[in-house]
Amino acid sequence: MSYFAVMDFYDKVRAGLGLDGWTFVQQESIRNFKDYKEVILYAPTGSGKTLAFLVPLAEQLLHDTTKGGLKALIFAPTRELALQIEQVFKSLKSGIGITACYGGHAVKTEEKNLSADPAVVVGTPGRIADHLRRGNLRVDSVRYFVIDEFDKCLEIGFLKEMEEVYREFSFLKKSVFCSATTLDAFPAFIQLANPVYINALKEMDQPDISYYSVAEEGKRLAKMEELICSFQLEPGIVFCNFREDADGLLSYFEERGYVATSYHGGMEQDERERSLIKFKNGSAPLLICTDLGARGLDIPSIKHIVHFQLPEKEAAFIHRNGRTARMSENGSVYVFEGDVTDVNYPLPGLKAFRVPGEPDYYLPEWTTVYFSAGKKDKINKVDLLGFICQKGKVSKDDVGMITVLDNSAYVAVRSDLLPELLHELRKYKIKGQKVRISVAR
Repeated sequence: MSYFAVMDFYDKVRAGLGLDGWTFVQQESIRNFKDYKEVILYAPTGSGKTLAFLVPLAEQLLHDTTKGGLKALIFAPTRELALQIEQVFKSLKSGIGITACYGGHAVKTEEKNLSADPAVVVGTPGRIADHLRRGNLRVDSVRYFVIDEFDKCLEIGFLKEMEEVYREFSFLKKSVFCSATTLDAFPAFIQLANPVYINALKEMDQPDISYYSVAEEGKRLAKMEELICSFQLEPGIVFCNFREDADGLLSYFEERGYVATSYHGGMEQDERERSLIKFKNGSAPLLICTDLGARGLDIPSIKHIVHFQLPEKEAAFIHRNGRTARMSENGSVYVFEGDVTDVNYPLPGLKAFRVPGEPDYYLPEWTTVYFSAGKKDKINKVDLLGFICQKGKVSKDDVGMITVLDNSAYVAVRSDLLPELLHELRKYKIKGQKVRISVAR
């Protein structure tokens, strides 16, 4: 394939995604991907890492002349990251089949998807290894292997499963290892022959870090309320060290009329998914979470990060802060003054922050509406948009982000249209089906 044909592919993808240009890590990956057997990407959240390995991978797969079989396998440490990678790959519109496998998803559904012989599979190491043992998946034809968030995969404890799958490869042509922190050494089962290292950890601008004074420790919750109020509904994430604190903080805000949602490992998968949908579509502008939300979530334009409690390790602090100031956008980080002296890592660039005046809290512009039908019921985004606009007698501008899952769907609609809109929609069926419609909780 000629140089000009390759460049034309990248230009078309960039234009299709609406990007003005490639980030540093994307440029370097595109430039080096073809010439090295191993590509090692050290890249923080918000650097464009996912596209950095998916775009050149798609270009290589489009010109792979081998017939059938799985060609590329991608590991991700969490369900959310696996789904994000799948969605980003589909957004490239390459026509290459991809499916995701992860814990909490129906095994039979994944068996059916795998039987369709996709060229790319993305999933958590545990679920991929399980499918391998069941005979649902063969990886001996894999030519391209990617581990995203490699450091997180090791931290969670997926070493055994990753090695189990890796040893089944027969024709591996290229490996890509992505990590948000530099690795002192790779696991013994990975033998690096000709690696190129792309380090974007120092290329990203760091967000401003402000400390927020609390005169009395017992006033922390009240000060939190002042701080959140000052954001004026701009999206923000509050990090806690423990699930119990995240739940307690959520209850505190909800009791005072604030719209917030939580995210942590103690929640069911569907609860976590619903929380992220509400946060992404703007109907819950405040996400209260543990470090589970520090990585692997593709949520752009987060303006504020609040450390309700500072983490024990500096790496966790860095990952939390990586949720904001993404892709050259501005963002701020807030810590409590009383916590600054208790950590064993540096907090450079600290500056005092005071809430300007007496801020008021307003309700979000959007509310998320739940529909008890989804992809398996042959309902898609176009169906829902048409149904809401026609039956609810509203315009397209009154409908926000639409998310369709296997058995349900969530649609952001303007808050001032409820409850009259719900009353109208409940009178009708969608594509001949009676569907339960309610405000998502």
